[in-house]
Formats: sequence, structure tokens, C-alpha cells
Amino acid sequence: MKKMHLIINPNAGTRQGRRLLPDFVSAFNRAGYLCTVFCTEKRGDAAEYARQQAGDTDLVAVSGGDGTLNEVITGLLQGGLSVPVGYIPCGSTNDFATGLGLPRQPLKAVQAILEGTPSPLDIGRFGKDRYFTYTASFGAFTSVSWSTPQNVKNVLGHAAYILEGIRSLADIRPIHIKIAADGQQYEDDYLFAAVCNSTSLGGVLKLADHQVDMNDGLFEALLIPFPPDLLVLNQILSALTARNYDHPSLRFLRASRFVFEGVPHLKWTLDGEEAEGASVTEICNLPSAVTIIR
Repeated sequence: MKKMHLIINPNAGTRQGRRLLPDFVSAFNRAGYLCTVFCTEKRGDAAEYARQQAGDTDLVAVSGGDGTLNEVITGLLQGGLSVPVGYIPCGSTNDFATGLGLPRQPLKAVQAILEGTPSPLDIGRFGKDRYFTYTASFGAFTSVSWSTPQNVKNVLGHAAYILEGIRSLADIRPIHIKIAADGQQYEDDYLFAAVCNSTSLGGVLKLADHQVDMNDGLFEALLIPFPPDLLVLNQILSALTARNYDHPSLRFLRASRFVFEGVPHLKWTLDGEEAEGASVTEICNLPSAVTIIR
């Protein structure tokens, strides 16, 4: 019998994972897996468990939100492990699942793990020892994912992010920073910046499938300079709505390595989780760093 670990965040999203856990285990058992279940209780649990326990197994399945998946992949990379990963999206937004084209219904996602194909996936390294699967971002609204209380997310789902984002408008300030992208230099006051490996980023960035290869060694980056007035802000919003990323008010690039310099304690968001940058923060693409079942 094959062995697997099911790492579940029972409080993710509307807690579907908790309710459906017996169904998950039954489906994996029927497919010939002896399933060990680990329930997280606090931030960091999933990374620690994956690092210490996932080496001697055939499959690691993750039930939770993008943050839980981030932790598991972080644990695997820190432990030097190469176990295939299956994702059962049960979070509030599930941007990464959208980018991968995974089913949003948990039981269908389990079936997709059992019937899918292991595929290599690029991962981002942030600084020395942090990782992200689909986005590293800073600026307007990026703190919303980790500052919104979990109980509010559970009740309101994606609407909770919108409400929290409106509340954060008063705190928006220009961020002056230098950016090097594979040798190309950019310097400006920025409203928002994101380095992505996904077709979806919280409703801000939506790319067509043919525009993103999640295993090409490159990231897509969206930089939004701080608008000097409401007219330019309206142009930015119109360009984002129309997905016109070549608009002069935006900067859209592709690169394998980014260096952000100038703000010592800049708050970042990695896959929905808080991270703090340094005065010089390097983001590198790690090609084919993990295997995920699609």
C-alpha cells in the first residue's frame, strides 16, 4: 500500500476541509493510499511537519488555502524533499488553484489528484529562506490577505478582502524603490508591485493561459507607479479592468531575478502571508523546484 500525508488547515475558508475530511481519507484509501492526517493549529505547523515527516512518503496532499500550500512547499524545500504535492483548495480566494486550473470543489480536487499528472513547477525564493508559489507583492491592498481576521474571511469569503481593502485606503502611501529585473533598472514611487507565477492575483492581475508558463524559469511582474492625480488613477484602473498591461501607466515585465532596494522594513505579502523585506531584497526563480499534480 502506498503511503501519503494529508496536511489540513481545518479553519481555512468556510471550513469545508474539516467537514469533508472523512470523505478525503476514504477516497485516498480506495485509491490504495495509507493516509496519515496532520491538522495544523497555528502558523508554521504545516512547514515544520512537511520538513520533518514528508520524506518517507509517496504523496503529500494539502487541504487549506494558498498560505497552507505555501507552508508545505516551504517545508519540502527546506528539507530538500521532492515528494509530489496535491492541492485541495479550501481557502477564501484560492488564487493559485485558479492559476493551475484545479477544481474549486474539494472532492473534485481530490479526484484530480488521483487522476492527474505530476508536473514540475517554478518556485520563488524571497530573500534567503522564504518561498512563494504564485506571488510576492507590496503596496496597496497587499496586507489585506493577512490582516483580515480569519472569522471574517470564514463568514464573508472574498468579500472580506474587498471590505478590508476599502478600510486600508487611508494608509496608502507612495513607496520609492529601485528595482533591477535581470539587469534592467527601474526607479519610481510605486502604488503596487507584484512578482507572479500565476494567471490570477486577487482580481488585480488576470492573464490569459497562453501568457503564463508556470515552469519556464521566468516570473511575470506588474509595477504600478504612484498616480500623481485622480485622472491617472482612473487610467490605471481602466487599464487593469481591460487587462491592458502595456498601458503607459503600468509596467509589465518578465524576468528570472529581481532585486528591490531602498526600503528596509517594507511589508510584503507572500501567497497571502506577511513577510518583511530588507533594505535589499532579492527574488529568484527556482526552476522546476517542486512537483505538483495537475
